[in-house]
Parts: sequence; C-alpha cells; structure tokens
Amino acid sequence: MLTAAIYYASFYGSTKQYAEELATRLGTTAEEITEGSASTIRASDEPLIILSPIHGPSHPGVKVVKEVGQEGVEKRKVALVTVGMTLDHVVEAQDPARALLGDLAGDVERFYLPGRLNYSELSPKHRNIMKGLITMLKLKPGKTENERMMIDTYGTNTDRVDLGRLDAIVEWAKK
Repeated sequence: MLTAAIYYASFYGSTKQYAEELATRLGTTAEEITEGSASTIRASDEPLIILSPIHGPSHPGVKVVKEVGQEGVEKRKVALVTVGMTLDHVVEAQDPARALLGDLAGDVERFYLPGRLNYSELSPKHRNIMKGLITMLKLKPGKTENERMMIDTYGTNTDRVDLGRLDAIVEWAKK
C-alpha cells in the first residue's frame, strides 16, 4: 500500500469524513492538524495530503503548507484539498488556494471538494456571520450564480459531500 501523510482540519465534520475515507483508501490514518503538525510534516518525505475547509480568507490547510515551507514542500508530493460550499465550476475557475499559497502554489497540487453546511450545527458566531453575509447579498444587484445559491440555501442544512470525488485524489497519490 502507498504510504501517505494525511492531515485535516474540520469545523463541522465533512472534511474529517473525507480525510478518514481517503486514509482508508490509501491504507493509512488521517491526523487532525495541531500546533505541532508542521514540524512533524517537515521531518518526513512521504507524500502529503492536507484537507481543509475554507471560510472566506481563512484556510487552515494553507497555513500548514506555509509553515512547512518551500524546502518541506519541494522534497515530496503535496496536495491541498479544499472543502467548501462554493459551486464546483466557480471554485475551480477561481482557484482560491492558488492565491493563498502564493509562491508555493506551483509545488502544491490543488483539489476542491463539495462540503456540508448544516445551519442547525453552526456556532452562534458563524450563524451571525452567515446572516450578515446573506443580508448583504440580498441587497446586492447583479448576483452571481454562486451568490444566488447561497441565498437560496440559507438556513437549510445542505450536504453535498461526495466520497466518489476522492477517486481523483487517490489516483494522484498513486502516481
């Protein structure tokens, strides 16, 4: 079996679900990102897969890749898997992880997976942020397709997790 280091950050569970399933498929384990993850990762040269949600400009996976640094990234295959609610074709066209990674983007393979947003599980802070965002979007003229989707699904538990989408990541890891 292929050995790979799999790390993840998850706020509401969909990223953890993907990480654990990916680990099962690759015959390894998935580790939650902690303060010491970057130093552990730097000490290894096995392929690295980091799964992380993105919330606006906050992306814990990008933070870890940057902490690992150029030298740590160059000595192995690295993939960053971003889990979110943005429509697939929109997130792939925007490729937000590329911009967040900066100079490291050329050395990091990027994948995007659809996640889950259960309003019933949101923290009060996150719920208030979403309420403010949706209120602003409703007032905005010329809404994008993605903005309309956000308005239409506001307040509704939405699960777009698709474990079949891990096939592309498994294929990348095995190359």
